[in-house]
Amino acid sequence: MKYAALAVVMLSACALADVDPDAAEEQESGATQYVNILDFAKTDQGAWYDLVRAVNAQVAAEDSAHTPLTLFCSVTSKRGDIKDCAWTFASSQAVVDGATAAIAVDAPTFQCHIAPKTTAPRLIALLQGSANALHEPLPGTTSLADALPDCFAHPIGGSALPAVAAGTYVEASAYYTTTTNQQKWSDAKTALVAGFDRVCGDTFCSGDFTDLQSLTFACAITKSTGNVKSCAWTFGGSWTLVAKTGGLALTSQSFTCPVAMHGTIAQLITTLTATGTEDAIRRPLPGTTATAYDALLGCLP
Repeated sequence: MKYAALAVVMLSACALADVDPDAAEEQESGATQYVNILDFAKTDQGAWYDLVRAVNAQVAAEDSAHTPLTLFCSVTSKRGDIKDCAWTFASSQAVVDGATAAIAVDAPTFQCHIAPKTTAPRLIALLQGSANALHEPLPGTTSLADALPDCFAHPIGGSALPAVAAGTYVEASAYYTTTTNQQKWSDAKTALVAGFDRVCGDTFCSGDFTDLQSLTFACAITKSTGNVKSCAWTFGGSWTLVAKTGGLALTSQSFTCPVAMHGTIAQLITTLTATGTEDAIRRPLPGTTATAYDALLGCLP
């Protein structure tokens, strides 16, 4: 019986080898190795990045509260069978204490796992060919979108925002009451974020946290004068390692950086939205020679 059982095992292995040598090798005890989907030889990296940008844009259109960071999968090195996928997110809210002008920030991150029963090339082809990739049912599991609600119910880090009373100071978004001025403040923040996005690849995003994203830029404003008391810029980022067992070892984190200036919110808006070749992040802030870029040095990883 012992020899018969051994013969069956050998015949099974040979049959697998005839069909797919990689499958036989990966089914041998201890032979399976896992890699990042981007390191799998048959992954079209350009297609993967295009796919991630597409589903990130879908999330942004449907959910303004959560900012996508990175979508990664671990796959077997020979066949590209998916072991695990993880999508990281960050979120941020800020409030200003009306009495002290202190800015409190709640900035949790989220690590959402999903494990489609397919290969890397087939997953990419399926989602690329879908008219609604975010909600496309995936083999052996649910859609990307359906995996998110439970994940968002389990934030990592962050802190409860304090109850704040009305007083001398307000957050910049509440300072202006007209649509025109509210749009000016929005344009200023957009210019600042665009400047960060342009410099990040060669600076802050060149280390472990390659996916750093701006979350909120909040300022405490004196209601009577429009003077900027303090500002804080919050970011989220993550990085991923593939464990020997195929799981994804994730690190996700948020960073809140104080940004100092001396002047009014109107002066800040003028500085950040002025025409010129220098990005808003590189322009000296009102009342100082320092820039918003300078404020991030030593704060972001």
